[in-house]
Amino acid sequence: DGADETFGEMAVEHRHWLVHFLGPGDEEWASAKAKETQRDAFEHVKKELLESKILSAAFDKAAESRVLGSQRTPDWRTR
Repeated sequence: DGADETFGEMAVEHRHWLVHFLGPGDEEWASAKAKETQRDAFEHVKKELLESKILSAAFDKAAESRVLGSQRTPDWRTR
């Protein structure tokens, strides 16, 4: 089980709200179990929003403060 799938399963089990934000093409990487049991929690985000200035600034801030430099790959922005 993947981390997102397990987190989703636990959230649903404890009656918490759950949202999986998916960019273009991300749904194909969701597990069969998540697609079967958590599909109504999938929120598709358009490419234009993902590449907007405001979201890019938020990703930059999160990368600076939450992700260890050693865990950040050189191509993290394109992933």
